[in-house]
Formats: sequence, C-alpha cells, structure tokens
Amino acid sequence: VEVQDIGVAVAQWGLYGPAAAEMAASVFDSGAEDPGGLSSAPLNGNVERTFLDRPAILIRSDDFGVGGFEILIDASQSDSLQQALLDAGARRIDAATADVARVEAGRPVFGRDMDATTIPLEAGIEDRAISLTKGGYVGQEIIIRVLHRGQGRVAKRLVGMVGAAGDGPLLAGMRLESGGREIGALTSAVDSPWLKRPIALGYVHRDFSEPGHVLEVRHGDDPARSVTVVTMPFIQPKGE
Repeated sequence: VEVQDIGVAVAQWGLYGPAAAEMAASVFDSGAEDPGGLSSAPLNGNVERTFLDRPAILIRSDDFGVGGFEILIDASQSDSLQQALLDAGARRIDAATADVARVEAGRPVFGRDMDATTIPLEAGIEDRAISLTKGGYVGQEIIIRVLHRGQGRVAKRLVGMVGAAGDGPLLAGMRLESGGREIGALTSAVDSPWLKRPIALGYVHRDFSEPGHVLEVRHGDDPARSVTVVTMPFIQPKGE
C-alpha cells in the first residue's frame, strides 16, 4: 500500500436536504451498475458515479441532522460541480450556518468536540465509530475494558445544553459548574434559529449528564448563567 496525500487533487462538497438524492441523480451520470439508486444507499455507504466523464464518489451521510451526501470529485471539476448543483436547485450555505445545523443535530466534530485523547464512549459516537466484531485496532483494549469491566461508565460525557432565550450567546470554552464545583466545559456553541435560544455541546462529569440537570456556566469573572442538559439531537430530523 502506498499512502498519498490527495487533498490538492480531490475536492469535497456536501449536499444535504430532503431532495438530495433526487438532485444528485440529476447531476451525476449512473454507472454501469446502479443497485437501487442513490436514495437506497446505506448510511456511510458509497456510490460511484461520473460527472463530466470523470469519476465521483458519493458517500451517504447524516452529519447535519438530515440525509445527504459527501461528494468527492476531481479538484479541477469543483467549480463546474458547484454550478451544476446550483442550476439543479441547490443553495450554498456558509460555514457558520452549517455549524448551526451540526450542533442542532448533536454531532461532535473532531478538533473541537473531540481530539486524539477522546474515548468514543465519552463523545457518544460508539454506534458509528466502534466495531465490536472486527479484528484488533488501536485503542481496542481501552474500549473493551470500559464496556465489559466498567459497564460503559466513563468519567465524562458529551451532552447537549440549552440556555435561556435573551440571556446572550454561549461560547466554546465556558466552564460548567454545579454547587461551586467545576464539572466540565462547553466545546461548541451556537444560537439556534429553530429553538430561538443558545445551545451548546460540552463535556460534563457523568453524574451530571442526564437530561434535566441545571448547571451554571461561567466566562471569566462574569456572573453565572444557567443551562439545562437536554436530550440530543436538539431538533428531531424530518424526512430524508
């Protein structure tokens, strides 16, 4: 196996929404084999198509709380693909808007809500990040020990929290307290247009991770504000 950095040669686009499969089908040409079409592709499964006679890979995803695809294509065709999707009815959104959708969906992102020291069980991603049937992998012993000896208990867990409407924005890095005891910190925070209030992801001590816990959040020496732990996702997905 030869490992190569193909970041310069390959462009990546995300296409999400109720009409994502239909829109992608109108832009990409079907290959010789098309088992069931794009709409029946399993989550995280990939489908090979062509765009302007060049290969493209479409990966089924729900990273933003709604069905869609991550698209990998030759970088030289990136602008042409963007225009084709816009012509088909797609609308481009900025990174900030995408981040709001991600947090509303309760999906942690590497580099902000997770890093190389995070145990998948802490981030709540075990269903999509851990295989209990495949062969050995880096970190497997820790996972098995937590699952079988610790009954899945970890010291901290990623939870979703909502602030009060009109209370001002929440910020990543704010520390979380309960009864004067520091129990965690926020990792991602946005203002949710759907809920009309600030929401956040963050890690808290496992004793405070159940929905309904009211915690204090602080920034520097500012007065404490209250946030409530809630069930994620913040917004239940509808449709594809």
